[in-house]
Amino acid sequence: MAKEVSKPLDPVPSLKAVVEEAGLKLEHLTVALPMHGEKKPFIENRNSIVVDDGTNTCVWVAPSLRELFRGNVTPPSLEKYPPEYVPCFFYYEQHFLTACEVLGDRTDQEMEEVYAMLRRRPDGKSLGVLHDFMWQVSALLLGTHILSGAEFEAVAGRLERSARTWALRPVSRNYIAAVKEMFDGYK
Repeated sequence: MAKEVSKPLDPVPSLKAVVEEAGLKLEHLTVALPMHGEKKPFIENRNSIVVDDGTNTCVWVAPSLRELFRGNVTPPSLEKYPPEYVPCFFYYEQHFLTACEVLGDRTDQEMEEVYAMLRRRPDGKSLGVLHDFMWQVSALLLGTHILSGAEFEAVAGRLERSARTWALRPVSRNYIAAVKEMFDGYK
């Protein structure tokens, strides 16, 4: 179900070990949002990530995001969407849709704050379930692909600007509407 990110798959050893042990397909990994009861999402420890490939699941205990940065590549300007990074945005927004299915549509301002926090303080204090879930999405992306700290910051910054661009009122939900429309066209 997950679209492969254009950077080649290169899992960190700790992720590779649990994925192989559980028999998951590396190219289809997504982050599952655990539920407490039937209606309430619950993330007790954001470092314990429920990883799913559509058939099997496992739990990966991820290190900090900063520990997952690899390489020293300086990204191009992300004012536009360079083709090599579009799959990263797709990966985030696919998971954002999952979060909205469970939590309800999130506001543009809330998403701007989540992306800004991931960009400025990747391992900063939790802002709640949505932030923790997007932190886990970041960890899985970084755990499966080589992205430098500068690349991660640029991707999170571009997502932050996208959410800000859609924010037209003090509380708007235009970003999620645009993402839903994009994914409807993708099907």
